[in-house]
Amino acid sequence: MKQSVKTKLSKYISYLLRHHPEKAGFSLDEEGFVALDDLVKAISSNPQWSWVKLHHIIEIVKKDEKGRFQIIGNKIRATYGHSIELTPSYKKMKPPEILYHGTSRYAIPKIKQEGLKPLKRRYVHLSSDWETAYEVGRRHDEKPVILKIRAQEAYQKGIFFTKAAPKIYLSDPIPPEFIIFPED
Repeated sequence: MKQSVKTKLSKYISYLLRHHPEKAGFSLDEEGFVALDDLVKAISSNPQWSWVKLHHIIEIVKKDEKGRFQIIGNKIRATYGHSIELTPSYKKMKPPEILYHGTSRYAIPKIKQEGLKPLKRRYVHLSSDWETAYEVGRRHDEKPVILKIRAQEAYQKGIFFTKAAPKIYLSDPIPPEFIIFPED
């Protein structure tokens, strides 16, 4: 499978598992899982993806460096990024001392007032390294602002954190007092 096709298929799988499973005619369980066979059937019923087989989806999951998906038994789910109502049982986990969040320049005044909120997602997404945060921030602004989050301190004050993927942490909203803003 060519890289560009693999990327498009990965984005389509993310779209279905994170946001709109109903558009492909399936539903997710409370943990966000769907049977792999149901996902393959749903995707391959779309004329653009009629060639997709189980091994294509497994290849995408295995080669995904960001850990967007998880296969357990014969089920698959998106590990993070959901905008739909789910109740996955994430384990509370002590985060590193510092995490990072990439955002647009125009969002900074509101973040300074209100902190980081999940917006259309279920959790705030944080990165374990500056580079990943920068990459995420570039989706919103060509010159993103990278915020440092005093994650351990926030955790000690009762804010929920979990590790969703190798470089991705999820958290409840982060108040401004735990955010280090770059100098203006």
